[in-house]
Amino acid sequence: MNLPVVVDITLGLVFIYLILSLLASEIQELIATLLQWRAKHLRTSIELLLSGGSESEKSDIINAIQLVQKLYNDPLINTLNQQAKGKVEKHFQEITKNPDKLVLEKQSGPSYLPSETFATTLLDTLKIPQLINHVKHPSEEAKTNLHMILASYKELKKGINDPTSASYTKIQEIYGDIDQKFIDFVNNELPDEVPNNLIKSLSVIAQRSRIKIGDLTEEVNQFKNEVETWFDRSMDRASGVYKRNAKGVAILIGISVAFLTNTDTFHLVKRLSEDSVIRSTITQSASSQRIDYINNEAARKNIEKLLGNASIPIGWQNINQQFELLDTTKSNRVYIRISQVFKLICGWIVSGFAIAMGAPFWFDILNKVINVRNAGPKPVAYTKDQPSQK
Repeated sequence: MNLPVVVDITLGLVFIYLILSLLASEIQELIATLLQWRAKHLRTSIELLLSGGSESEKSDIINAIQLVQKLYNDPLINTLNQQAKGKVEKHFQEITKNPDKLVLEKQSGPSYLPSETFATTLLDTLKIPQLINHVKHPSEEAKTNLHMILASYKELKKGINDPTSASYTKIQEIYGDIDQKFIDFVNNELPDEVPNNLIKSLSVIAQRSRIKIGDLTEEVNQFKNEVETWFDRSMDRASGVYKRNAKGVAILIGISVAFLTNTDTFHLVKRLSEDSVIRSTITQSASSQRIDYINNEAARKNIEKLLGNASIPIGWQNINQQFELLDTTKSNRVYIRISQVFKLICGWIVSGFAIAMGAPFWFDILNKVINVRNAGPKPVAYTKDQPSQK
């Protein structure tokens, strides 16, 4: 087998994988849209962030779920929600809703949340800016800072109503004379569902902000920036988790597509190596149609036409060729059949993993193989500004 034939076989395989990868990507995107995977994953990631992780106490997890619901009800985040409103989408949302969810309100949400929006909404929900407005004017001897405000945050509701408690004295040191207006604000405005781990995390962030900025007003702005950074780093990890989960789903979809289309890599290699007509037909289709199949919607519509082409050795019409028996004794036929079934399953699995690599991967490989087949890119044409060579 000479090198051009090997390149043509590779080109044929890559082209077929590209077509099936596009099909698998469409299926995965449709499922992700119907089941709102991105929105649900984002919401779960924020709940874990606010609760302090999956190993947190149950009370913190419950409080985090309820606090996230308040965040999602805020107009800044609620307006980002692009929930699908079709009947099919709503039906899927109903049948996939988690019955054990502790919040019975709507659980949809945006698929992406800017860090600035998150930080602003979180601080406003916790009423941090309003609390700062109630702080007495700090003196140089006892300067009030965000760390002190957050350290007493969980004690406010309990201590504000008990003038004899140590918490009340601590509150006085920060907020000065406690009037009825401040008492009503604490009792009526401050949320109850605040995880302890969230306050601890925000206290650490506030302490970091205090090191960088001394003035309370400037410290709030720096604190907001630090919360945005905290959120971005958490979302980077959440994106990695989502991509790993999506890759696992892509493998399952890829194997399913390989099974449904009977795409056996070993059979493809055999047919492409033995049948020059099929090989040339596929390589010509791949070489002459160097289209951006990923971004060109019109090119995607040709998938069914290409898959229906009789020259492509995929589909269940090839099953007889895959199970073709050579002249053999009856005693060997069962063994051969078992080995053929095992080979077929392995061929599906190999194809499934190849399809799961994704259309962008195979599109890049396709262009590289075509360049190799055509002995490199076309030379640059001479223009009137370039000197001619004699």
